[in-house]
Amino acid sequence: MQFSNDQISRLREVLSIPDFMEAWLDRFYSDEEISLVLLVAEKPLKIDEIAANWSGAEHDRQPNQLQNFLDRSCRRGIVGRCEDGRFQPVDFHERFDNWALFEGWKDLPDEVRSKLNAWELADYCRGHADQVQTLKNGGSRDPSLTWPEYVLLPEAEALIDKADHIYLWPCNCRMMMGRCRQDLYTCIRFTNHRNAGWEISKFRAKQIVNHANQQGLMQNAEISIESDGAIDGAICNCCADCCFPHQLAEEMDAAGLWPLTRYVAGHLETRCTSCGRCVKRCPFKAFEFAEAANARQPDAIGQKKAKRPVHFNSRLCRGCGVCSTGCPENAIEMIRLAQVASAWESRLGKGL
Repeated sequence: MQFSNDQISRLREVLSIPDFMEAWLDRFYSDEEISLVLLVAEKPLKIDEIAANWSGAEHDRQPNQLQNFLDRSCRRGIVGRCEDGRFQPVDFHERFDNWALFEGWKDLPDEVRSKLNAWELADYCRGHADQVQTLKNGGSRDPSLTWPEYVLLPEAEALIDKADHIYLWPCNCRMMMGRCRQDLYTCIRFTNHRNAGWEISKFRAKQIVNHANQQGLMQNAEISIESDGAIDGAICNCCADCCFPHQLAEEMDAAGLWPLTRYVAGHLETRCTSCGRCVKRCPFKAFEFAEAANARQPDAIGQKKAKRPVHFNSRLCRGCGVCSTGCPENAIEMIRLAQVASAWESRLGKGL
């Protein structure tokens, strides 16, 4: 099916598709899906209205087949379903997210993927700019909004215990950015947008979180509390290379605020054997080996090779806790920052 320039321009306008993606629309939308978007662009339509107004389409318009097509279009982020059952367009961010997670992310040249990532990150930063500014101004956090916060491993497990349902999703940050080789299937969500994730048990969710922590990934609770007390959002298992919140922190000078730092590591030097695991695990270089001039020297011939002591810079610590869980000597404790209040912790009761 051939679409006119006006139709393609209308599609891009309705879905807020960036200019540089026009040549690649066939990677994201079939002809029928484009026709559907143009059909519901003026106003949301019910299934019978779609069937009555969709002339000349190749798709069989029998009600059950049309319903299957519309359901698939919702899952793929082509259209969205209103509360009254009507269908309406959803912007390209939805489509891009689903496509990157489940479809053909490697189906584009590297330079186009880089542009898409920059476009997506810029939108993420714009969308949270007011929240970041609120934090910089010392304002309080509205618990109905999502405020990413570092959580320790026991806290992540406690959140899982309090959730009604748990769904495993691919990590959209790593799927899009692709800057590391960490596991992709690590996003623990508490609602299942577009029914695209896999429902899993709490036991399995804890296994995934613990394994992610062992691999050096940080636990970041991006949750909000609904009016009925239900948990919405996700526990992300973040790297510092791909994670959107960490990239926002760099872009907007919001380290320690986004995600929120609630703890600081305490280095117990008398227990430390300078094994260096914390140096390798810390994403922010808060732990480093001291200069060679300060290295511990062997006292006698035959002793083990001299080790350089580990130096801890608390100003670089963001309180993620992966140093502590990786320390074989229990030489790192996580100290709660009394002056920092969680946006949601007080509403979830004890156990966090």
